[in-house]
Amino acid sequence: MECKLYIHGDSVQTIVSLLEKQFSAAKTKAGCYFFPEFDICFDRNDEADANKLRTYPDGFLYYEWIADLDIYDHYIRITDTILKMLWENRFPAVASCDYEAELNRYIFSL
Repeated sequence: MECKLYIHGDSVQTIVSLLEKQFSAAKTKAGCYFFPEFDICFDRNDEADANKLRTYPDGFLYYEWIADLDIYDHYIRITDTILKMLWENRFPAVASCDYEAELNRYIFSL
């Protein structure tokens, strides 16, 4: 299942280190990281803007990183775990995916 993550932060390496602590070591190739349960590829957001990222409700569109997330199974649990890990480590992040409503119900039911 595919999902885009918009992430506010200055270092992909820090994000990858956090993911590896949570999910185990990743194999890497050309900006993509391959974990046992998912793949994630990071691209710098060409639209990143330090002033616009503070606008509501679409400020996340101006975060520094866009990550393409491809989850093999248990996509709600994996996406939730990644988002919570980012938030707990002070990386604002937003998921944009076909299963957003289901993800929101899962997050708010916990």
